[in-house]
Amino acid sequence: MSVRMKFHLRVEEWTKEQVRQWLTEELKIDQRWSDKLYEEEVSGKELICYKSKDLCELGLKHGPAVRIINTLETLLKSVENVSDFNMHPGTSQTDSQSHSDVPESSKAHSTDEKTGMSSLPTDQISDRVTQSQKATKSKKKKKRKCLSTSDTDNSLTHKTTNEAPSKSTVTQTTQSQMDKNLSVMTKSETTEISTAMPCQKKESKAKISSRNASAEVTVTESVGPEELKTKVTNTEKLSQSQKVDGKQKPLKCLCTFYPFDQQSVSHRYTEHYILPPESGPSNLIDPVHEYKFLGRAEDTDVMKKKINKEVFRFAAGCMNSRTNGTIHFGVADSKNSTYSHGEIIGVSVDETDIIIDHFHQGIRSYFIDYADDAKKCIREPRFVEVLCSDKTFSNKYIIEVDVVPKNSVVEGKVFQTQTLDEENQWKKSKGNSLFVRDGATTRDIFKIGNPRDLQVEVSKMNEGLKVLDTMRKEAEKKPECRKKLQYGEKLKDLLTGGERTLSHYDYYIIVTNKSHSEQLQHLKFLTALKLFCVLDFDPESVKKGSCNRYRKDRIANLHTPGQFHGDPRTLIQTLNLYKQTSWVLCNGRLDIDKDTEKPLPPSTWLIERAGEVQDMISFLCNPDTLPRGRFLVIFLLLSVVEAMNDPIFDTFMSFYKNLGGTQNIVSICTSHDGFQKWKDFVQTRTELDNGQRILELDVSEINGTILEKHHQTTEKLLPSDYGSSVVLKQIDEDSMTALDILCKNQCENEYDEDSEEFQDFKIKKEAEFYRGGKVEWWNFYFSDKTPTKPFIKRDKYTQVRNMVTFQTNEPTSTCVMVNLFHHPGCGGTTLAMNVMWDLRKEFRCAVLRDNTVSKEDVAQQVSYLLRCGKTDSLPKNPILLLVEDSEDTENTQELQHCLRKTIGEMDALVIILNCIRSKNPVEKYKNCVIDRQYITAALSKYEQNAFDEKLQELQKNHDKPENFYSFMIMKNNFNQDYVAHVADTILKDVDAGSREAQLLSILALFNTYVAESSISVSLCEDFLGIKRRLWGKESVMDKMEPYSCLLIEFQVEEYGVYKAVRFVHQRIAAECVKVLEERHSSPRADIILNMLHSDLFFERGIGKDNLLQSLKSMLITRQRKTEGDEKDTLFSPLIEDIRSGKEGTKNIQDILTEASKRFDKDFSIPQALARHNYLNEKEFAKAKIWAYHAKSIKENSYTFDTVGQVSRSELKHKIDGKKQEKKPHTPDDVKELLELAKEAIKAFQRAQLLAQTDDKADDDVKPHWKQNSYNISGYMNEIDTAMIVFDIVWALPLFEEKDVMRNEYIKQFFKGKMSLSSLSITQTEANEKFVSVLKDNESFLISLKPSVDKAFEFLEVFFTYTRVKGVVDTEKQNKNRKCISDHFKNYISLFCSSSKERLSEKTSKPKLSLTMEIEECRMFLEENKANYFPRILQFLEFRKDMIESIAEKYSFIYQNCTSKSLQDKTHHLLTHIILKLLKPKSKLAKSPKMLMELLEEILQEAGLSHQYPEPYYLALLLLWPGRSHADKKIVTYVDKIRKSSRKQLSSIFRARAPIAHLYLGKSDGLERLVSKKVLDDHFSNVSQRNALWQNAEIFKEKPIKDKLLRVNGIIEQGELYAEYGKLQIPVRPTYFGRIKSGYSTEKVSFYIGFAIDGPLAYDIQYDDM
Repeated sequence: MSVRMKFHLRVEEWTKEQVRQWLTEELKIDQRWSDKLYEEEVSGKELICYKSKDLCELGLKHGPAVRIINTLETLLKSVENVSDFNMHPGTSQTDSQSHSDVPESSKAHSTDEKTGMSSLPTDQISDRVTQSQKATKSKKKKKRKCLSTSDTDNSLTHKTTNEAPSKSTVTQTTQSQMDKNLSVMTKSETTEISTAMPCQKKESKAKISSRNASAEVTVTESVGPEELKTKVTNTEKLSQSQKVDGKQKPLKCLCTFYPFDQQSVSHRYTEHYILPPESGPSNLIDPVHEYKFLGRAEDTDVMKKKINKEVFRFAAGCMNSRTNGTIHFGVADSKNSTYSHGEIIGVSVDETDIIIDHFHQGIRSYFIDYADDAKKCIREPRFVEVLCSDKTFSNKYIIEVDVVPKNSVVEGKVFQTQTLDEENQWKKSKGNSLFVRDGATTRDIFKIGNPRDLQVEVSKMNEGLKVLDTMRKEAEKKPECRKKLQYGEKLKDLLTGGERTLSHYDYYIIVTNKSHSEQLQHLKFLTALKLFCVLDFDPESVKKGSCNRYRKDRIANLHTPGQFHGDPRTLIQTLNLYKQTSWVLCNGRLDIDKDTEKPLPPSTWLIERAGEVQDMISFLCNPDTLPRGRFLVIFLLLSVVEAMNDPIFDTFMSFYKNLGGTQNIVSICTSHDGFQKWKDFVQTRTELDNGQRILELDVSEINGTILEKHHQTTEKLLPSDYGSSVVLKQIDEDSMTALDILCKNQCENEYDEDSEEFQDFKIKKEAEFYRGGKVEWWNFYFSDKTPTKPFIKRDKYTQVRNMVTFQTNEPTSTCVMVNLFHHPGCGGTTLAMNVMWDLRKEFRCAVLRDNTVSKEDVAQQVSYLLRCGKTDSLPKNPILLLVEDSEDTENTQELQHCLRKTIGEMDALVIILNCIRSKNPVEKYKNCVIDRQYITAALSKYEQNAFDEKLQELQKNHDKPENFYSFMIMKNNFNQDYVAHVADTILKDVDAGSREAQLLSILALFNTYVAESSISVSLCEDFLGIKRRLWGKESVMDKMEPYSCLLIEFQVEEYGVYKAVRFVHQRIAAECVKVLEERHSSPRADIILNMLHSDLFFERGIGKDNLLQSLKSMLITRQRKTEGDEKDTLFSPLIEDIRSGKEGTKNIQDILTEASKRFDKDFSIPQALARHNYLNEKEFAKAKIWAYHAKSIKENSYTFDTVGQVSRSELKHKIDGKKQEKKPHTPDDVKELLELAKEAIKAFQRAQLLAQTDDKADDDVKPHWKQNSYNISGYMNEIDTAMIVFDIVWALPLFEEKDVMRNEYIKQFFKGKMSLSSLSITQTEANEKFVSVLKDNESFLISLKPSVDKAFEFLEVFFTYTRVKGVVDTEKQNKNRKCISDHFKNYISLFCSSSKERLSEKTSKPKLSLTMEIEECRMFLEENKANYFPRILQFLEFRKDMIESIAEKYSFIYQNCTSKSLQDKTHHLLTHIILKLLKPKSKLAKSPKMLMELLEEILQEAGLSHQYPEPYYLALLLLWPGRSHADKKIVTYVDKIRKSSRKQLSSIFRARAPIAHLYLGKSDGLERLVSKKVLDDHFSNVSQRNALWQNAEIFKEKPIKDKLLRVNGIIEQGELYAEYGKLQIPVRPTYFGRIKSGYSTEKVSFYIGFAIDGPLAYDIQYDDM
């Protein structure tokens, strides 16, 4: 039987069979060529993409190839001319025709094909004819009505974008019109295309491809009684085509069917999307489709019966026609004009089990015979979720039933049914039904009313039965058309860059959409990828989607696209980027009930959210964030993307534009339909074939493929109690972003250690380390695996290890610190990590890998590590925390303090191993006050032998280990000659003008002056002109040959993660700088200037922040001995070195000027310029400009101090100039000098105010800010400047030489007691001018002495009441105090009479008035630094022999002064307390009762609101409870001293700690007060006495225990109290105190010291310990 196929009008809809038939029968092409295209699976969709050369490549001859293409182009062009055509009335898809007689018009177009039924008995036919006639008469009227309205059924208009490959837009049409148009087309080619469908159906609809995903559907209704028309719409006519009765309807998108005969497929429908039209049989395997609205069946009982009726009717038709099919419930059919035909509506189903159970029960009720066979063919109903347009669940389903009539089941059988009719109250109908598929409908043959027609129809069925069975059998034998490509291997290549592991890319970005519940179990691969972020378009993801699944195993921070707007550096810190996965909900989230979080449909999303998503993608694709080629964007399409307006496709195009193509993008589709649609979308928009980067893989295959490449196969373990272990979960590790955790089983089972891959990996890691890379845990692991080849240990290894383990014996605190000082590049960090490696099974070890994280956050993460794996039990394993490459101990001490507060309640121990880089480690070691050790750049004999042996070992496994220069430098014992030889040899023929040499010189300069500095690889690539490509690009190291042996590439993890380049060793870098300058005319100044002139280094780029910070440090950071440097410098070492060279000062000016332009918001550069000009150049005008420029950028104590320093330096310079000229000052000189002094002092006074807020660091300097510093230079410099002014005025020749009162006049003038006009000045012309100048500045001059007094008083408070937190810089402190002392001596000599003068005056005036005697006492006290409370306190330590004289003077003032101030009284009492302590037997000593009376007088006058703490300090000393008394008022005075001291001294206390000058001893009465001096005297021979105080070890010494009283106390609600019976006195724990957090109520004991801010508790001990 000849079967000819009828072609679709659209060529792209042709199957591969139709392509073959068209070639062989219409174009008469040789059979072998058509078979060739058939074998290559060329359907119409592929055919339209072919060109002549493509066909020739398949083996076709040139002639046939050209003919095929030309004919095809003509055919396509003709199809484009088709515009409007009507739907044939005989193709109605309504349900009414399925249950009624076929009218004449329909019969005229009914199929002539034999329908493949088995022979029916004659009597059965006769019965069916009788039944049919009755049914026809009863329903004829109803049928006519149905026919008259069938013309007004909705039709579909399909709009294809202009970019579509076919370039045509086609809608549904009648088959007769298709034939007509095809005939016209083929006539022009002298070839007729006559086709027939396999089932010989004449009237079939044009099939709309489900692959045509770019099509949009417009629903139109006619305003007249005419037939509906479908129009070809384009962009220009869109508005007209959408208008219906004056209303505009939205465009609707086509969607694809649920995969046939499959369950548990992650497919969903979207509400109001359009399915392709219902279809009739084609090749028997492709399913036919039928839709049922079911919108009116609200009752479940009615619904289940309607479903059964329609399912079994449809199933019988499919089985009798031997074709696969699917019936869909919840899809609009032609009976409902409210919706478009095929529109997804959905059905609300409360209990799916009811429908399924009723389905199974109904099979035997409907099928007369072969019920069991029918059951095998009819699949159980499936319920496909319907989503709203915003991708949330609509609580509706599409109910679908697949029918699969396997030939082995249905062959030779006819399936008759009995119908249960709703009209018959769901009872069986009287007659049987025989359903077949007739086009897009299901027809009951037994309903044919004309007996003759029925007889004819049955005969046709009998004749065609065997034919259909044969066709079905053959169709089932054909292999599946779609071959499964090797996408798994391709995915591996794309994810790994062709490498063996997932290490090729630094990060992955996932973009995904709605997942299915059954996919979630296969998403474990997400946890194996190093995800930078996930862009999720599923609003339910957090609650029950992929995000929920991921967060069960890993940490993911939930963000919105809008959060990625702002300063990149701030975003990195606030969003925790690079450290934890950012999960970005791009279309809202349902778990948050906010309008801003509501999901949006595509049309609204494009308006309201697309912009911020595009901005976020711009941020992600910026090289500042992620370097090109180092990250991969993966579009993981878990559900089908049905339309091009889907937000996820808009996101794809944003990535496409930002990345310049798809070379960094991979798309993975989890279904075939989704794959085809996505591929079409991408090709349509980009006009490129990107098929190589679009993959089709089931989610389980993706999971297996990626996990196969993930090396981590075993769980990580942490040590636990008694030698046991606990698992470190990945989600726990994610929570500790600042820590690099070392596990017990680190590096184990990550590789097959017998494999070649592992051996290559081992050699690579060893080479990186010995070349100069940072040591990794792998290096220790390799050594442990081969005990005969141990890791080299420095001699101090044992000492450091013992020092660490010793801390666990009797810890003095919950957090202790051990310092390891080391020269740069001598193996200090390696030694520390070696200790950690060997202790990893006893300690929980971690390295602080991010110093930018706040100390509070680090403390929380360390606490988390302590508790990890624990439930109720307290942690037993101590933490060993390595802080590496620190340059100071201050920040680490702050961390220590935070750790004590955080972990106090856990009774745990944290040991900080603090690695401190220093140029003078021995000196730092000597000055350190806690446990410490040091190593230097000098090897012992034993160490040298170990290096010699290691070299021999390396020579066996590595090529040219002699080029491992970092190793070789140590092997040669840091010999400078060796370093010089290496630099000379490699730089021998360097071309200083080449880009490679320039980059080398810049790197050398950085690594010489800034430790651990580097330049990002991406910046190096730009500088060298290397073009970035995905794979195969030239590397920086390749380009830098032959110098690359001096460089190493490594990963930086600060302000992002990126690859960077640096020198292998600092010494080689320094030697290269020297060689380049001396032998290749490339001086330091030229290198830095060239860099400053290059825009490239200052443009946005990855690692720019670190680079610019290093550059600023190189320009402005001075050396200080206190920070481990060899000397103190006025400028940075680079500037100092340039200054010593040729044209040094000019070069410095040029460098700093250019730097100030580059760093235009940084005050430190112009500040350095000002200092250079006034110190080196003596260009004070320029210096002033730069100083004011620095102040304009940032007003702080340092910039104002610089302003003052410029004027002060110019003042001194001018005075020195006059001295050298040996000329006196003229009035004009004095005027100028006073103006300079006035400017300087004004700036210094402003600096004093701003010093109180200097702790508020800017964001860009916070990581390097030292908070425990207080700038007192404003006070020091004000005093210095004022003393200069005093000297100037005192030196003026205003009085006669013989005038003995001349000095007294000046004193009284500065004291404000005599005006200039009242002075007896010698009348000369010069003096008149001097007086005029002085009068102009009189108010300034009179203000000097009070200002100086205040400055002196502040400094006394500063040094007497407080001390430095942490390590004391003794040298600097002594220098400052000596400077103050010298100035004070000069000050006293100017304003106080000498003792000889006072004695002479007293002798000449024996009846000196009482007032003058009191004044004389005050002058004596001032002269002896006893006129101020903190100065008097100093007598506890210094000048004890003077205390009696001081007490005598204060007693005289107290007894004789009628207007005693409260200050006089407090000074008087304090003096006598000290006298009583130092000289208790002195005649002047007062009794305790008298002292108490004096105190009562003071407290009565001060009250409880005095602004200064001194009166309350005296109350502490005298009222503190003793053996026999306890004054309850002491609690009030403790509260008042705290408040008043914080009010007056809070700005100082933020940087310094209070000092306790007196401690509570074991005696009673006043004798119980023990001075610190007395305690120190017991340790006068101890060189590290300060260390004992700072680490609280001194309280363990016997002399202290013998002297001091341990007081019992209690901790309640986190507050510490001293207990005396029922009296509880608040006491503040010191920095080294041990207070548990958690508000645990505990009994404790401690020592008490008395400081200006209240009682302090030392050495707190818990009673239960």
